[in-house]
Order: sequence, then C-alpha cells, then structure tokens
Amino acid sequence: MPATREKRFVSHGGDIWGFSRKHNIPVEEVLEFSGPINFMGPPPKAVEAVKEHARLIKFYPDPNPVEFKKTLADYVGQGIKAENVLIGNGSIELIYMITELFEQNFDAIIPVPSFSEYEKATLRSGGKITFVQLPADFSLENAKIKEAISPDTKIMCLCNPHSPSGRLYKKPEIMELVEFCQKKDIIFSIDENYIEFAPDGQQHTVAGMVQKYENLFVIRSVTKFYGMAGLRLGYALAASSLIEKLETIRQPWSINGLACQVTQAALNDQEFTTTTKETINKNKEQLTNDLNQIKGLQVYPSTTNFLLIKLTNPNLTSTSLKEQLAKQRILIRDCSTFMGMDNKHIRITVRSTKDNNQLVEKIKQIIDCLGN
Repeated sequence: MPATREKRFVSHGGDIWGFSRKHNIPVEEVLEFSGPINFMGPPPKAVEAVKEHARLIKFYPDPNPVEFKKTLADYVGQGIKAENVLIGNGSIELIYMITELFEQNFDAIIPVPSFSEYEKATLRSGGKITFVQLPADFSLENAKIKEAISPDTKIMCLCNPHSPSGRLYKKPEIMELVEFCQKKDIIFSIDENYIEFAPDGQQHTVAGMVQKYENLFVIRSVTKFYGMAGLRLGYALAASSLIEKLETIRQPWSINGLACQVTQAALNDQEFTTTTKETINKNKEQLTNDLNQIKGLQVYPSTTNFLLIKLTNPNLTSTSLKEQLAKQRILIRDCSTFMGMDNKHIRITVRSTKDNNQLVEKIKQIIDCLGN
C-alpha cells in the first residue's frame, strides 16, 4: 500500500520522544534503531567543547562565522573555499532554503523513495512535484529521470548515499544529471548526509564540482556521522554566486551560539572518525549476516550505517513488525511511510553488537511465531 501524504509528512526516523509517549517507555530505555544516527553518540571532543564554550550563549551568534566556514571548507577538501560554504540549522533549513529561490508553480523532480522533506519544501514554496520511481535495486535510471523534466522544472532533488537503501551512486552517473540540468537552468540539489559512512564516499562526492557547475547544491550535516542530531548544524556547498543569493533570504541567527565551536571540535576528533568507521563497518557486516539467516528477510547491501530490509514473509508487514518490536522497547523505521514504498520494508540502524543481537533475536521470535 503506497504511503499517503499524511503518513509521509508526520513520520521520520528517530522520534524517540513520540515513541516514549505512545508506549509509556522512558526515553533512556528505548532501543533506537529507527534514526540513522551514529549509535556511538557525539565525539568526546565535541562534548568537551559544549562545556568549554557554554559562556558564549549570552551573546548573539556570529552572523558570518568566516573562520568556521574555512574550517568546513578544509574538512570537505575537493578544492572547496570558504565562499562556497553556506551554514544552516541542520540540513533541513538548507533543503527548504533552496526552494525559496523559485517563483510559485515551479516543478521539482524527485526520484523516490526518498526523504519526504524534499517534497514538503517544494510544496511550501508553491511548487509541485514529479516523482520518478526508482527500480527495485534503487539504481539511477538517468534516461527515465531526464524524460520527467518539463519546461517548468526548476530543481531536482537526490540523496547520495541513497536513503532508505544505503546505495552509493557513482560520481559519473550523478554528474551526467548535473550537466543535463545545467543546460536547462535547473538546480541540482544533492543530499550527502551519509557520505562519511561510505568507504568510497570521497571518491564519489560531487562537492568539488560546485565551482564549475553553478546549478549544483550539495547538502551535508553533522547529524548522522557525528551523532549530533540535537545540535542542528548543517552546511551546503555551492558556487559563490549561488551562496550569495541564498544568504539574502536566510533567516538571521538560525545557527545557535555553540554550534560552530562544537562542530569544529567534532571534525578535529580523528580518533572518533577512525573508530566510527571501523566499528560500524564491522558491526554492519555481522548484522547483515545474522539477518540474512532469518527466513523471511532480505537485506539490501548498504554503504551507510543503516540497512534496508525486505519482509518476504507473506504474514508480516512493516507496520505490524514495528508494533510488535515496540512491545520489546525497540524502535525501527517502518518504510511504508516513504513515497514509492509499500508495507514490506523496514530500515534499521547499525548499533553495538549487544544491541544488534537483541534485535535479531526478537525478530527471530516474531517470525517463528508466524510460521511459514
């Protein structure tokens, strides 16, 4: 059953607060597999920076933190300069901000399934959406996507690595779409929120192409890899001409006074970065193997910290599995709320070995009770 707009627009992974209220479970006791956030939490150096810079909350935030933009540019590499960086209140502000450039009744192309906020941002700015269904393996069908473009198309939205599948698209196939869009004066907005998790992420990011392609808008955040969802710090990479336009429409002081200092500390915590990649890759491999041993599950390959799972047991739906796991204080992502997906897919975040084993055992018990 396709997701309704109402379901898509109220559902996100990581809503432990709503889950806690609904099931009367203390937040601290929720085993959270729904939000694709680093289970290891924020880097120790970031936590220290919160304490160190707490005194700054009495001041307005810096409206133009040029030093921090330079830090982000150096972190991204790829020839990025400070003038190519735009800071936002999480990636969400940037997703919405880019659609504000267009006059009403514009068209947006969104390959689905995908993040529902691309759709919401378009509608909020008076646009309409053309959805392009991705194939079963979530690969890009560039010819099909190009055919969906109309004279009213002003923006195309894509995420890489893809959510909810975890598939990493190759740089050449993305740049084919970027170039096609540039010729038609279409903004190509690409969400790289999970790029740090992907082993080949640096090879396939298109961040370094923003100076050559003025229609390219690359979105990132520190929410996922650095486990700082509550901090709300995102950044976009684009040509300086596009950045200048967006700076004129942004809301003042949307970045809190601690965000820049804490994020800078997080980016400099190399030990955390190394440990995260090693731990998640190892745990993901084991979790994938364990889940594939359960009859009725099909795990998709993923380059990120989450796994998309197809439920092949005819007696099990994503919604019913979510509800049954909720009784065990476990929260997973029901993918029936994604446009272009049905109630036979779930998404789970890779966590510690102990947590992963507990999830696997509970799913086994549920499926065993269903029989064949």
